[in-house]
Amino acid sequence: MNGLAEPESTAILRPPGPPDFRAVFDASPRPLLLIAADPPKFTMLAVNPAHAGAFGTTPEALQGWGVLEVFAPDPPPAVAEFVEAVRTSLEAVIATRAPDQMGVRAYGVPASDGGTDERYWSATNSPILGADGQVTHILSAVQDVTGEVLERRSEDARRLLMREVDHRARNALTVVQSFVRLTTAPSLEDYRRVVDGRVEALARAQTSLAARRWEGASLHDVVEGELAAMSQPGQYSVSGHHLLLRADAVQAMSMVIHELATNASKYGALSTEDGTLSVGWDKSPAGGLTLIWSEAGGPAVEPPTREGFGSRLISQLTRQMGGDIAYAWRAEGLRAEINLPLGGG
Repeated sequence: MNGLAEPESTAILRPPGPPDFRAVFDASPRPLLLIAADPPKFTMLAVNPAHAGAFGTTPEALQGWGVLEVFAPDPPPAVAEFVEAVRTSLEAVIATRAPDQMGVRAYGVPASDGGTDERYWSATNSPILGADGQVTHILSAVQDVTGEVLERRSEDARRLLMREVDHRARNALTVVQSFVRLTTAPSLEDYRRVVDGRVEALARAQTSLAARRWEGASLHDVVEGELAAMSQPGQYSVSGHHLLLRADAVQAMSMVIHELATNASKYGALSTEDGTLSVGWDKSPAGGLTLIWSEAGGPAVEPPTREGFGSRLISQLTRQMGGDIAYAWRAEGLRAEINLPLGGG
């Protein structure tokens, strides 16, 4: 017999017995509830460990209670919406004798640190019919869809951010084109210097916006960034309460400060070692913003005899932000007051 010893006996393979459905129910990794069709209570007859674990409790703590009884009698709005969605779905199953798919709802669960974790849930509620065709029980298969919700939310945020970046980039290119076309200077070298300065100011504005995901920028950071690039340390001071500029005002404010600083470095306080500049702001009585630009210690200043591109740019950008600017040509130095309809941050 091929040199191999025959086994003394041969095992007989028998098919497994009927499944233990309670064991299957308890072993399911998906949260499951077996609910009695006894509205309005909807008694929980069986709760598998996956369901109890998902909501931070035990099967014993839930079995025998009505589905809607485990919620506080006067829940906050988000929980109340969740409870009403559960009630509506279970009633629909009984009325139609067909499965009902609950929409995604938020319902927080206890966290390990004692707080509450944000969670989003869906459920398929299916009828179990008796011999007469009526619903006797409902099997509720719950699903935690938090990952899908957060991923979709993140994707929506990315798409919104990309649209905003595209919009800002196109806007920045338009502004640069206006610089190139409208800037005037006595020499090519002066022209390059002026255009370079304006483009650098625009780039700093874009950097400030990107740092806050294009949602706005700190007014202090915008002012400090422009002055630090155009003056010596200790020659200027910046003061004012924290205020977050709207995204659509960041570029305009950056350019206004740049133009004022450019004029100060050419003709005003920043053109001499002894000159000083202070920039401060506060909320106006009307609820907006008042920014004061005050120079001192520089050469005597006089009102300009003509309005150059820089002055026109300041006026245009201030109006673009919904505000206005007023100049006081004092002997000790220029004082400019900018009023804007901006709320505090």
